[in-house]
Amino acid sequence: MFYNSSAGVDSFVALDLLISVQNISKMFLMYNSPMDRLKQQFFRHKKYHDEFWALKDISFDLKKGETLGVLGHNGAGKSTLLQILAGTLMPTSGKVYLRGRVGAIMTMGSGFKQDFTGRENVYILGSLMDFHRKDVERQMDQIKNFADIGLFFDKPIRTYSSGMVARLAFAVYTCLEPDILIVDEVINVGDAGFKQKCLSHVSAQTTKGMALILVSHSPMVVEQFCRQAIVLKKGKIVYQGGVKDAIKEYNMSFSRKGV
Repeated sequence: MFYNSSAGVDSFVALDLLISVQNISKMFLMYNSPMDRLKQQFFRHKKYHDEFWALKDISFDLKKGETLGVLGHNGAGKSTLLQILAGTLMPTSGKVYLRGRVGAIMTMGSGFKQDFTGRENVYILGSLMDFHRKDVERQMDQIKNFADIGLFFDKPIRTYSSGMVARLAFAVYTCLEPDILIVDEVINVGDAGFKQKCLSHVSAQTTKGMALILVSHSPMVVEQFCRQAIVLKKGKIVYQGGVKDAIKEYNMSFSRKGV
């Protein structure tokens, strides 16, 4: 369910919210050449760039145990939104409030040290999520079993296939049980059996109160994992509500001019 962000931060805990995105926009400066970028540093009175608004006035809230899918075609602003939620980008305007530990699986291999083993990377990612080493050790067998990559668990990440990386990433970020899980496309990489295992695990975690935000180009994946969805088009929310209607809006946009 979506909540009115205008309720303010004072109501954050009372409403049991984990995420509140309040009127965020993101603008990037676009330069035609490196020289234009250099000129802008010295001649600030003149404009050597164009402004590109990747996001415009985005607002939504997410409560404990809720699951939100983000749909949109290439260039819609999905990745920009997730980067802001993950803290790797700052919005140009607006505010984002997050409560609890955040696990973010943004791109294939993101956060992994290629020359370190899978086991060593588990400790690294755990520390980035503010988990104590002992907490990670307690979950190590569960992570290893969930990833199901056999002897590769103790081999360098650079020897992994993309599917193995996806399995390990999802295992780490879900088995450590963050309060908020942000996933960008990774679930699409696995086979049917892996997707079903992910679905069962995520369902169990959301029952315990974890909030999930999932970006995928596959409406079927969003429908499997999420109960609510937003559809982005040219940086704006054009639909916000139930998944089935969100998928209809997403599919209809293929035939519309200017997508």
